[in-house]
Amino acid sequence: MALLTRMYRHAKVLPGRASTAAGPGAGALKAVKPRLVVVGNGMAGHKLCERLVALGATRRWQILVLGEEPRPAYDRVHLTRILQGSTPEQITLSPLSWYRDHGIDLVTGDPAVALDREAREVVTRSGRRVRYDRLVLATGSRAHRPDIPGARLAGVFVYRTIDDLQAMMARAATCRRVAILGGGLLGLEAGAALRELGLDTWIIERGTGLLTRQLDPHGSQVIEAHVRKLGLHVCTTRQTEAIEENEQALLLQFNTGECLRVDMVVFAVGIRPRDELAAASGLKLGPHGGIEVDDRLATSDPNIFAVGECASHRGTTYGLAAPACRMADALALSLAGRRAAFTGADASTWLKLPGIQVATLGEFQAGTDDLVAPVEDGYRRLVLENGRVVGAVGIGAWPEQARVQELIDRRARLWSWQENRFRRTGMLWRSKGTLPVHEWPASAIVCNCLGVRRGELSRHCQAGCVNVGQLAAASGASTICGSCQPLLVELLGGPVTRRSLPGSRWLMGASLASLVVAVMIGWLSPIPFATTVQGGWHLDILWREGFWKQASGFTLLGLAVLSLVLSLRKRWKRFQRGSVGAWRAVHATLGLLTLLVLIAHTGFRMGHNLNFVLMTDFLALAVLGSAAGGINAAEARFGGPLARRLRAVWTGAHVALVWPLPVLVLAHVLAAYLW
Repeated sequence: MALLTRMYRHAKVLPGRASTAAGPGAGALKAVKPRLVVVGNGMAGHKLCERLVALGATRRWQILVLGEEPRPAYDRVHLTRILQGSTPEQITLSPLSWYRDHGIDLVTGDPAVALDREAREVVTRSGRRVRYDRLVLATGSRAHRPDIPGARLAGVFVYRTIDDLQAMMARAATCRRVAILGGGLLGLEAGAALRELGLDTWIIERGTGLLTRQLDPHGSQVIEAHVRKLGLHVCTTRQTEAIEENEQALLLQFNTGECLRVDMVVFAVGIRPRDELAAASGLKLGPHGGIEVDDRLATSDPNIFAVGECASHRGTTYGLAAPACRMADALALSLAGRRAAFTGADASTWLKLPGIQVATLGEFQAGTDDLVAPVEDGYRRLVLENGRVVGAVGIGAWPEQARVQELIDRRARLWSWQENRFRRTGMLWRSKGTLPVHEWPASAIVCNCLGVRRGELSRHCQAGCVNVGQLAAASGASTICGSCQPLLVELLGGPVTRRSLPGSRWLMGASLASLVVAVMIGWLSPIPFATTVQGGWHLDILWREGFWKQASGFTLLGLAVLSLVLSLRKRWKRFQRGSVGAWRAVHATLGLLTLLVLIAHTGFRMGHNLNFVLMTDFLALAVLGSAAGGINAAEARFGGPLARRLRAVWTGAHVALVWPLPVLVLAHVLAAYLW
């Protein structure tokens, strides 16, 4: 029995199947779930656990998490809040009770220090040996500390963990001046927070400007001017060569021969992937560091996976929370028995400073043909590649940002008039307002961090989500940086300011005119033929002589075909230029022109037999289309569930009557020419 028990403990049990052994005096043995060990309890490791719980995968796996820090995972995106007075508990992602309630074993303060791949064991700093069936490395990254003299003196910090920031706050209590080495996203965020503590703050950047990875020289100048307004000092083209102790202060020596005396130094010069555990165990690394993974997030060992900032996917390491969480989501689906893959993520970022916002979207570093717009106290740039929008950069409020993100997602082309308008005004569309969230296309991204789209959120709302918490739990939206929470509130029925869509007035006018003309054709008596051939030209020549009948008939056919071609706007991505409202207005105008040509072709005659059926279908199509157009135009301003239902009904009926039209027109043409 002892031998049987030892063999059983190491057996792998298929999920959903319980292994039992029976014999004299023996009861049923419970199935032992395979063990999933997660090394690292940062944002990626926590997101993996969170998604596994949501997918019900805790019934499949026994999960153990090894964390390096002495606390549960916390929100590193909002780490600066610690400097603003928040407690560690306030930025904790889930309390200890959450892990217990979901059957997850969490070990804190005892990081993994060695990996025995042959024995499938992880060795921790305390000497504990943990066996695994599947292993996930989520070791994240470490703050880069340049190898310069004085980099580890007292009063010199990196900006990475809660402990780092708490030590900085203790030092700040006796400081007057601080130097932030690094003018990137993290450096500016840290500088603004330390300035709020009352410190005389200096940003030291070795490059020619701030945020040079995101902005061109003009954009860097815009952000530098704003940073100076916040009270921060900026020194560019300064390379720190050494840090020296100077009595109770620190002296920074620059390559220019200048020096700066400060009380505290903070390194914010980038991060490096934590891949040392993988390297020591022989796992393959990426070309620029990081643990190499494939689209399944598997390493060179099929039993080991890696997610987050420590992973190198297709030669790229992502130092951002959003791609890390997308990796975790894809791996969770795979571990839960579903097919999933991570095919990459863009490097979109959002930096919020007091009074201004910086956003980089899509492939903002690609392209050669950029469009730059003059914006007061701001900056907007569209990145084009072969004429398609692949990225964007914005400084300051940008009402069209969500719509621009949609263009980037489908790599759309721009009309020449859109390019010209953007160069003049910084806007791609005529409307200066933004559409309500519920009117965004289903493919539009609401949560940029996790790529959650409006269509997915609407499905969760229909499934019963009634508040932001439920919507966030179901979709993940707003769980990273939280900047999309106002959009979720609006989607759930929060206060919305209605604005007219582009072309809505035009659409309403053309729809009403078409309705009047269609009713006139069906109601008025036919225009009589002339009773004499004397007196020159007569109106009835339009429907009496063959040439004019053919001219008006083929004009009708061309207008009808052109109206049908407009439907490609919704069905063919390469045809999706301009706003939906403008296309609807053009469609309604073509319908009105078609009805006017129809009068010239028939003289208000409904015809007989086949012609009567064709005219009836055509007029019914026009009436329903006019009604649908009017409802669309009204919905843009007033909205509401009733308007949406009416639009769906009338538009559906309009589309249904289109289908018999080609057959009837073909029969009409054949009858006219063959019989």
